[in-house]
Amino acid sequence: MSALQSFVNSLPGQFIIGGLTVSGITGFSNHLNNPALAGIIASVPIGMPSSVFVKDSQLAEYSWKLLVMMSVLFLATFANWFLITQMKVSKYKSVAVAMSIWAGLGAIYYLIGKMTKKSK
Repeated sequence: MSALQSFVNSLPGQFIIGGLTVSGITGFSNHLNNPALAGIIASVPIGMPSSVFVKDSQLAEYSWKLLVMMSVLFLATFANWFLITQMKVSKYKSVAVAMSIWAGLGAIYYLIGKMTKKSK
């Protein structure tokens, strides 16, 4: 493994990648006045490149669960958009509701997965 691969696989490397992504979203949206580019950066599939960090033996299950949770994220993001644009809810309340949808559905999915594994 090269020095670059080792750094990217380390916690500081992963932290820097995540921080650059978040600051890129803020920078493009607020400072460069380009919400379209900020939306593209915000939709970077962070879970997909993270597949590199997952053990090969767990990769298929991880990929499936990522797909399911990306679908949940789509629903939560749609709810956020709908609340802001159609219902005129404040961005703070809208994000709280959308994040609650994401967390709630994620928790349900996790618990169903645990119960299914126990019954096998």
